[in-house]
Amino acid sequence: MEEAKGRSWLVIGASRGLGQALCEQLMARGERVIGVARDAAALRRMADRLGGGFRPLVLDLADAAGVERAMQAHATEWSSLHGLIHNAGIGWYRPFLDHSSDELLDLLQVNLGAAMQLCHALLPAMCRRGGGQLLFVASDLARRPLANMAPYVASKHGLAGFAQSLLREFRPQGIRVSLVNPGMIDTGFGGGEAGQGDGHRLLEPGQLAELIVQMLWQPAGLVVDELTVHPMGQADF
Repeated sequence: MEEAKGRSWLVIGASRGLGQALCEQLMARGERVIGVARDAAALRRMADRLGGGFRPLVLDLADAAGVERAMQAHATEWSSLHGLIHNAGIGWYRPFLDHSSDELLDLLQVNLGAAMQLCHALLPAMCRRGGGQLLFVASDLARRPLANMAPYVASKHGLAGFAQSLLREFRPQGIRVSLVNPGMIDTGFGGGEAGQGDGHRLLEPGQLAELIVQMLWQPAGLVVDELTVHPMGQADF
């Protein structure tokens, strides 16, 4: 791709699946992307393929202190960002009592705590400029319960409440906040196998990314505050 000349976005969870597709589609529109993930090798491959408009940043969101250090190190650069897409998430289909305490804390930090940290860093500059966009990829489980996924469900309920509250607090400053609640996506989430290609039971990452990018390009006077998307063949929703 040619080097992008548009606005800058911070995409969290960028190295595979939906996050990777979002980076590709933003850059196809001429935008610049800082892609954040733990997988350094995957980010390097993306940088080689996408060109100079893509900046990789290796960061483990489970490390709250590391997130804080990254925010401080990149404060000047990030002050000009137009938007944040928080797409990171971890979770396991497992009885609650089978989780270790460390797993519970890591899940809450990656799925919710890091989103709060990043917004706390980015919102002051957005407010000064009078605009910006925050988009959070949650889950359909942000709006319904499910046995054997209690920690994950709790984190996504929290993310939904956080996003919807931010919208109401920062809308007067011209900041649009959106929440996307996908059903089952064809990725390797939770240790599963990506690339199953069953478009009836699983959402295809590229198609979902296209829908999300369309949300971001609404006229300035509109905000899509929440969107839930399911594959027609998903068994339960």
